[in-house]
Amino acid sequence: MERIKESALLATAAALVALELAVAFLQRLALVRGFSPLTWIAAVRCADIILFFTLFRILSVPFSTAGLRRFVRGSLMGMGVSLVLGSGFFLLLYVVQVLWGVDLRAFVNPGLKVRGVVPLAVLCLLGPFVEEIFFRGLCYTLIRVHCGVWLSVVLSALIFAASHLLGAGTVAVVLVPLMGGVIFALLYEYTDSLFAPFVLHGVGNFILFSRII
Repeated sequence: MERIKESALLATAAALVALELAVAFLQRLALVRGFSPLTWIAAVRCADIILFFTLFRILSVPFSTAGLRRFVRGSLMGMGVSLVLGSGFFLLLYVVQVLWGVDLRAFVNPGLKVRGVVPLAVLCLLGPFVEEIFFRGLCYTLIRVHCGVWLSVVLSALIFAASHLLGAGTVAVVLVPLMGGVIFALLYEYTDSLFAPFVLHGVGNFILFSRII
């Protein structure tokens, strides 16, 4: 990777982290009140997207550097993997419930269930898009420049899981993004398109945050 592109990825990642920290600081000081958590998520994620595209445009770096390429192939691969893994997930829930009487939903439930098109769009489209840009498009790509595939996958997955520690009810809940981080990174590596893990991430969030389980 060209030095200028690597520097652009690093600068953008740092800017996004700074934005998230600034928002968290404002929330902690209670400088803003009266907004629901979903409203905050939507506003911050929109700001993240604007910041990402603006910085890349200013730095004259193609968006494909962060994985935004091969839209059709990546989306189709994401849909295919979502179908396979989604079916396997529901089958696992059923088998474990029947054979051992254990309801695995309690271990993967994020504790937030929403209804309505807008809330689901925030959690299943806006959120996953920003997270895939940051954790796979920026972090994984930067690590991959200096490390092998598996080390890059593990490190990026650990960073992804660590970001979900805040507010996690149990350790088991953190294991879900850890496993997801591994799968998303491998899918990105295999397809060379950020749209593949984005689709899978969105479908996964829909299963977890909607009321279908």
